[in-house]
This record gives sequence, C-alpha cells and structure tokens, in this order.
Amino acid sequence: MSASATVASPSESLRRRSREALSALALQFLLGMAANLIGEPDGGFVAVVDTIIIILHILIAIGLVVVAVRVLLAARQAGVGQRLALWGLVVISLTFLAGVATVVFGSDWASYLMACGFLVAAALYGGTFIASYGGSRQRQAT
Repeated sequence: MSASATVASPSESLRRRSREALSALALQFLLGMAANLIGEPDGGFVAVVDTIIIILHILIAIGLVVVAVRVLLAARQAGVGQRLALWGLVVISLTFLAGVATVVFGSDWASYLMACGFLVAAALYGGTFIASYGGSRQRQAT
C-alpha cells in the first residue's frame, strides 16, 4: 500500500470530522436528557451517577468545541462547507456558553438555549457532511 493511499482526501477528512461532530452531539444529547431525567438527586448512588453524567456532559462539550474547530479547518482544506462549518463553530461556542450559564445560574432558559443549539448544530454539521460529497465530485470533474 502506498503512502498516498493511506492519506485521506480533504473531502474525506471533512466527512470524518462532520461524523465526529454529529456523533458527539448525539452522545451529548443523550447525556443531557439523562441528567434532566435524574433531576436533583437526594443522595446515595443516584447522586454519584448524576455527577458522572454531568462530568461526561461537560467533557464532551469541551470536545465539541475542539471538533468544531477541526471541522472548520477540514472544510477550508476541502474548499466546501466553509460557511456551514464557521456557523457550526459559532453555534457550538454559544451553546457551550449557554451550558455554563445553566450550571452557574440554574437557568431553565439557558438549558432551552442548549437544546436549540443542539438542533442547529446538528443541522449545520449534517450540511458539512453532505457538502463533503460535493467536494469530491468537483475534484473528480476537474
């Protein structure tokens, strides 16, 4: 196998990064829903589980910001989906800040903004995923 066969094309890299973002968003959504279902635990085992879920939720949120930057870089390299990726980074950043506000202030509205941010980010990264296929077609035509 040659070295060029193992290197992903820019479109494949964008596709992979978009999948990473979508997968992280799905996991983030499930953890957030689990935390909401548990609510304010009285103590004991449920409190430990809730703490673990919240910590994982926070770690994935940090990871989502990193992945958003990686998607933007991959989109720029591929030459497709750049606007979607930029808006994805903006939405992920604002959603992250809404999450911080939810924890700090206990605001239900900030939690609602997180849910809205999830939906918008999922649509944007779905768009970058689809755009990655257009980039490989454009390269094949030239």
